[in-house]
Amino acid sequence: MPRTLRSPALTRVGVILTWLVAASVSASAQSVSLVVPPAGAARDAWQALEDARYADAAAAFNRALAAKPDDATLLLGSGIVARRLNQTSKAKDAFTRALQVNPALTPASQLLGTMLYEAGDLEAAIRVYEAALVRTPGQPQMQARVEEWRKEAALHGGFRQTQGSHFTVLFEGPAEENIAAAAVEVLERTYDRIGDLLQTYPADTVTVILYTQQQFRDVTRTPNWSGGLFDGRIRLPIRGGLSDPQELERVLAHEYVHALIHSIAPGGVPAWLNEGTAMALEPGGAARAERELTRSRALMPLAQLRGSFASLPTDQVALAYAESALAVQDIMERAGTSRLMGLLSTLASGADFERSFASWVQMSFAEFERELMARLRGAQDVR
Repeated sequence: MPRTLRSPALTRVGVILTWLVAASVSASAQSVSLVVPPAGAARDAWQALEDARYADAAAAFNRALAAKPDDATLLLGSGIVARRLNQTSKAKDAFTRALQVNPALTPASQLLGTMLYEAGDLEAAIRVYEAALVRTPGQPQMQARVEEWRKEAALHGGFRQTQGSHFTVLFEGPAEENIAAAAVEVLERTYDRIGDLLQTYPADTVTVILYTQQQFRDVTRTPNWSGGLFDGRIRLPIRGGLSDPQELERVLAHEYVHALIHSIAPGGVPAWLNEGTAMALEPGGAARAERELTRSRALMPLAQLRGSFASLPTDQVALAYAESALAVQDIMERAGTSRLMGLLSTLASGADFERSFASWVQMSFAEFERELMARLRGAQDVR
């Protein structure tokens, strides 16, 4: 994948656009060929977007749109930038306007549909994808995704719900009513506890969906070791999986932290930082991580834990969580929770990770990792 737009003449960036969209949606992006002028705001905008300079890209797209307010591809780019900057309403508006101008611009449909799905508006997401497939058929992965969404909508259509001050919990029937009520109570306590610690709260109501084990696997397609998922909503398997109240609180706290991080930084956060924060803020999470550390003699560099833990061998997952939690605990002890939140916010803007880490934690990431690994090896040797 090219990292710069090198040609001094008109430059086609269909591949670049495909990469940018595929990075933002789970379905594969349609390849759309754009012609970017050799100079001017449009070129500056796409170049800044490709380089992950999102604030610069937003300003450049605004300048370009001032001259061409009905340019669908500029609206698409503006929406991608807004999504990266966590400007949800602006992103949705940009994708919607792009589709009004060019209803066949499939990447705009993919991104808008994905955002609607993440926001819990499943029916609207399905309508957007269905309309796109009518206009541009032959998109097998989009077709598969919308079929999964239809099954999910049919399943949720029979669910009941209970409401808290900051959470909505969906559940299947009377047998789950008590655990749904318990989940609301636990979540509201967790909201207060973690909010007091981090001085940060989600802007919107968080939706939680309680499934049977089989429903959870069918809907989420997660590995067998997964005890929950946040993908815009918190999804948990209940029957046979969360009968222990302490385990219920642990898993709900873990997934709630993911929801909170997503509200601050929907992208750009390494998996170890995301998962480590979630585990470190579970009740007793750091202590469990210390215990897990003693069960293994091997350690993994944090650089190997930037991507999803779902790709790791099963026997390495527990250690990955433990290392990550202890790394985040170390950051909080060194720099404090406000600097941890500052780091997350900076990453949301597309800033370079190592520069951001050094700025907020007041030491280089390489030095931090060396000291962390030495401490963890020392803890293993003592035990």
